[in-house]
Amino acid sequence: MWRSLLIASVLLFALLLISGCVSQSQPVNNTSTPSITTVPSSTSAEKEPEFIAISAGETHYLALRNDGTIAAWCPNAAKIVCTVPSNLTEATAISAGSQYNLALKRDGTVVFWGIPDAHQQIPTLANSTEISNITAISAGVAHSLVLKNDGTVIARGSTKCGVRDIPKNLTNVKAISAGGFHNLVLKDDGTVVAWGNCSGNVYTEFGQANVPGNLTDIIAVSAGLYHSLALKRDGTVVAWGNNEDGQSNVPKNLTDVIAISAGYRHNLALEGDGTVVAWGNNEVGQCEVPMNLTEVVAISAGKIQSLALKNDGTVVAWGMK
Repeated sequence: MWRSLLIASVLLFALLLISGCVSQSQPVNNTSTPSITTVPSSTSAEKEPEFIAISAGETHYLALRNDGTIAAWCPNAAKIVCTVPSNLTEATAISAGSQYNLALKRDGTVVFWGIPDAHQQIPTLANSTEISNITAISAGVAHSLVLKNDGTVIARGSTKCGVRDIPKNLTNVKAISAGGFHNLVLKDDGTVVAWGNCSGNVYTEFGQANVPGNLTDIIAVSAGLYHSLALKRDGTVVAWGNNEDGQSNVPKNLTDVIAISAGYRHNLALEGDGTVVAWGNNEVGQCEVPMNLTEVVAISAGKIQSLALKNDGTVVAWGMK
């Protein structure tokens, strides 16, 4: 899936929203921007393992190497969140939650680490005999989803907002995304199912789980804190839910998207030419895409940071100081 890409043009958009942004290849102060790279050892001709997947959590991020091992960085998170289990190998997928992480192993089992909460029961993902034959994982703020090879979904963690109340007869699922207090799943037929809206004094309902009518031909979904994204086969993006920071205002002329990632209050979109577009909350520069960021093959939006994986196996991070 890795291929070398060339930038045809650099576009700069300005969206006049308070603490919001729309950015593509916008300059950023690299002196305060964390950058993660793999560099061949100066004492060995053999190149170190490359990163093949990334995931941004609340205040930390993960990267999966091509040898099945995992790297973690915690600039503003508890050390336990970034203490990857020493015996964790043969990982094939990673997902960073708020203060915990999930890893999917080659044998179809799931590993949990981070800050456990007995009331959330997230650690049971790693201990339950039910959690086997897993093909995909997704860590939300305080709950998790796993997808089984038979197309069914299992939820664990917090019960707030009904996030664990999986719709009856939900089958033929091929992709999952756990958000703040709602979930999105993509079915084989290109339709989207969502559940978990909240209402009340603490969690306000923004309609993030109310799938727009006639939303079809979808190839990817991503759930943010209180908003949702869906990528259509034609390369366009649909957004709904909370829009306080403009996160549900899809930038105009965004028509060649191949991947999406919804963060807490901002979004990233990967275009076919290997460039990244960001929009939404920009309080710490998480939407200020570095000008020279090209040849990107994967993206991940966290709470106050953004990650991009390049086709040379290196990772670039920006936003969180």
